Amino acid sequence: MSSVDGKGASASVRVGHLLRVSSYLDGAISSMWMPNPRSEMLVGMAQASLREQSPGAKDEDFLEGVRNLMEEAITYRANGDFPAAMARMRVAQDLLALRIIQLAGD
Repeated sequence: MSSVDGKGASASVRVGHLLRVSSYLDGAISSMWMPNPRSEMLVGMAQASLREQSPGAKDEDFLEGVRNLMEEAITYRANGDFPAAMARMRVAQDLLALRIIQLAGD
């Protein structure tokens, strides 16, 4: 397995990173359906997991799109547009799943 911080970050390390981000996103999506003050914390944890640079910076362009979707979701949610917020979160999660599948095939 290649180093995490080097240019040679292996596909398995990148998949592991994306799986972690996806798990935080899953928790945030689930919490958004419940009227619970902890949902803000879980959304914040998902947002924080996206701030971290990807291993070897190989997925930064992809993650920038996911970060943008997350920001849109947060804005829509703050403005009371739950369907639009949830749509952005689900698209972000689906994109992560597709990227994981793509990398797992490498």
